[in-house]
Amino acid sequence: MTENSFAFRLKELLEHQKLTLQAVATVLGISRTAVHKWTRGGEIDYDNLRKLATFLKVNWIWLRYGDEALQDAQHVEVQDLPMTDVRRKYTAEIMESEARMKLAQESAGIVNWEWNLITDEVSYSANVEAVYGWPVRRNEDFWAHLHPDDVTALQAIYRECVAEGKGYEFDFRIYRPDGELRWVTSRATSLKDAAGRSVKMVGVSLDSTERKRVEDELRQSEERFRAIFELAGGALAYIGLDGRWQRVNQPLCELLGYSADELAGLTFQALTHPDDVEENLARVKRLLNGEVAVSTMEKRFRRKDGSYIWVSVRASVQRNARDGSPEHIISVYDDITASRAERQALEARIAELEAQVRELQGR
Repeated sequence: MTENSFAFRLKELLEHQKLTLQAVATVLGISRTAVHKWTRGGEIDYDNLRKLATFLKVNWIWLRYGDEALQDAQHVEVQDLPMTDVRRKYTAEIMESEARMKLAQESAGIVNWEWNLITDEVSYSANVEAVYGWPVRRNEDFWAHLHPDDVTALQAIYRECVAEGKGYEFDFRIYRPDGELRWVTSRATSLKDAAGRSVKMVGVSLDSTERKRVEDELRQSEERFRAIFELAGGALAYIGLDGRWQRVNQPLCELLGYSADELAGLTFQALTHPDDVEENLARVKRLLNGEVAVSTMEKRFRRKDGSYIWVSVRASVQRNARDGSPEHIISVYDDITASRAERQALEARIAELEAQVRELQGR
């Protein structure tokens, strides 16, 4: 270690100011081992160098590089570069790019914000009042207008984000001055200093009320459909283009003897009587090709207990609203085992009587 080294100057300052390695480590928010390495000639990063110099009340250039470097720096005049055509071009491009970005964000209702975790100061983009309904100059301005049920949850997310240094996405509700409740979607992450401490949070927020409304309508529509699907008297199923049972109701499960989970691992082909598969697939192909809107056929299904039942199947195709491509097949099943047996018995009786009539006529 030489007298013109950073390590030497640091040790001298610590001894002169009667400071321990732990005292320095505590102020800078780093480990005692890191400070010890500096006193042994280890490298120091720029951020910690500036913090260390401020704490020791010395010039950071002198602390790191010595008297000669400080003298050189003090005698250097700042060079004001001329505004050349190249600089004008890039300056204009940067300003134009920033203006486009700002316009795009404000047009989309996107609010940019920063929260300094050290000073508790917050800064929001100019369009915050247009989105939130209120100006936000302090943290208190933000929390005061949130729905009470969202305050605790969002504060817990903030604490986790700061502690673990990770990002988050959260939907919260905010009251506008006229009392209207609006949904806001916020995405943010925390930024750390050189010592690994979270010092700032940066994020974006946008009004998501319309998205929430659409999602709510879709959810309600799905709930209504589910109720109709489950309460329907007949056996219903959604079948994928690969033949798998995508969705079934309880009457169908009772008809076939399988649970919904068991059917999800099967295909309609696997449960169709081998003699009926070819005709069934031909009818499905005509449906998918758009040759018919509704297909009807009678076929045999194998139940879980191995027995076969006769069913009448009515099927149609659900198509994509944008391009008309088939998405899945909707099928309705009626158990016709008993009626088919009665019909066959009747047909057999009719055939028997006709045979008797022909016999009498031939005498």
